[in-house]
Amino acid sequence: MRRKFEELRENLDEFVEQTEHSVLVLGCMPDELAYVLKFLQGLEDKHTEDFFLAFGQDFDTPDSYLDALTEALRGHVDAAAAVRAERNEPPFPQIPSGLFEAHRPADQRLLDFLKYLCRLLPDEGGHAVVIALLPLRCQEFSAYAQLAASVIVAAETERWMAPLRVVFYDDRSKRLIVTAMQKRAMDHVLTFEVDFSTPALTDALTKDAANTSLPVAERMACLLQLAALDYSYQRYPEALEKYRVLYTYYEESKIPSMQAICLLGTGDALRARGDLPAAKEMLQRGIALCIENKVLPVLLNLCISAVPICFALQHFADAESYADSGAKVAASVLNPFVYADMLELRGDAQIEQQMLEKALESYKRCGDIARMYEIFPRWKSVLERQAVAFERAGRVGEHRAAQEELASVRELEERGSTNQARGSQVVAES
Repeated sequence: MRRKFEELRENLDEFVEQTEHSVLVLGCMPDELAYVLKFLQGLEDKHTEDFFLAFGQDFDTPDSYLDALTEALRGHVDAAAAVRAERNEPPFPQIPSGLFEAHRPADQRLLDFLKYLCRLLPDEGGHAVVIALLPLRCQEFSAYAQLAASVIVAAETERWMAPLRVVFYDDRSKRLIVTAMQKRAMDHVLTFEVDFSTPALTDALTKDAANTSLPVAERMACLLQLAALDYSYQRYPEALEKYRVLYTYYEESKIPSMQAICLLGTGDALRARGDLPAAKEMLQRGIALCIENKVLPVLLNLCISAVPICFALQHFADAESYADSGAKVAASVLNPFVYADMLELRGDAQIEQQMLEKALESYKRCGDIARMYEIFPRWKSVLERQAVAFERAGRVGEHRAAQEELASVRELEERGSTNQARGSQVVAES
C-alpha cells in the first residue's frame, strides 16, 4: 500500500516540478480525492517557491462552484494581507470584480480566475501556482468535466498559463474527460490514475508483504493490514493464520503492544467463527499481557471484546470483572463514551449475579456520565435498566422516578440539547 501512496506523491511532485504541462487529470473515485488533496498539501514544504491552493468545495452547478471558488480566493487574499505587510511586501493585486459576476459564463470566469492567480507570482521566473480543483462532492460531474475541458483547451495555446499547475479529476467510473481527450488526440495534458479501492490496496499490500527487499518490520505491518482485511471479509482461517505468524514475529521482537493487537485480532476472528471459549482464552492472554506491560489503548479494546463473549458464555463474574477493568481504563484515558458503556455492562453482569444494589450503583454512575456528556442513547438505556430493576424489586417510587426521568430525557433529546458541558474530571473521579 505504501507503494501506491508513494506513486501518487511522486507523480504529483513531478507535475509541480515540470514546466511543459499546465494541466494534470487524475483518474480516481470521488472518495479518493481526500488523499490527493492531502498529498498536494504535503508538497508545500518542499516547493516553498510556489503557491499552493487546494479547493475541495462542492460542485452543484458551474455557477455556484465559481461563486464558491471566488469567495474562497477572497479569503486567501485577505488572510495574506497582514502577513505580507509584516514582511514589507506589497499587497496582492485586487481581485477583479468580474470574477464575482454570476451572470458571466462559468468557463470564462474560471479562466479569468486562473489569470488572476498568475498575477500573484513574483515578477522573476522559477515560480508556479499549483491549483487543485477537486470538489469532494460533485453533483453534476458532466458539468464539471465541461468546465475542466475549457481549461484543457486553453492550455494548448494560451502562453499565460505556463506558470499554472492545475489539477482536475476524472471520475474513474465515467472517464468523461480522458475519453474526450483521447478522441481529440490531446497530448498536452498529463494523466495519472489513482486506485485506492479495496482490491487495489489488497494487491499492493500483498506485493509489499512478499517483497523481500523491504524491511521485515514493514512487511509485517502489511501483513497485519491484510489480516484485518481477511477478517472484514469473513475469511477467518486466513486471518487466523496471519495473526499467528504476526504474533510469533512480535513475540520474538519483544513488542508486547503488537502481540496484544494480534491476540485481539485472533480473539475477534475466533468469536466471529463461533468458537467462543477459544476466543475468550486469546483475549484473556492479551489482557494479561497488556496489564503486565501497561498497554492501555489495546487493553481497553480487549476488554470491550471480552465482555460480550463472557455474557454469551454466561460467565457473568468474568463479564463484571472485564467491564470494571474497561471502565477504569476508559476513565484513565478520558473516554466518557466507552466509560459509560462499560459501567452499564458492569451493571448488567451484576444483575445476572443477583447483585441488585451493586448493579444500581453501576447504573447510577453510568447515568451520571451520560447526563454530563449528553450521551443520549446510553442515558436512555441505563434509565430503562434502572426502571426494570426497581420494578422487579417492588420499589414503586424509584421505578416511577426513573420512568419520569426517562420521559424527560427523551423530550430533551427531541428538542435538541443546549447543555454542551464537558468535564473530563468527572470521568477521572472513578
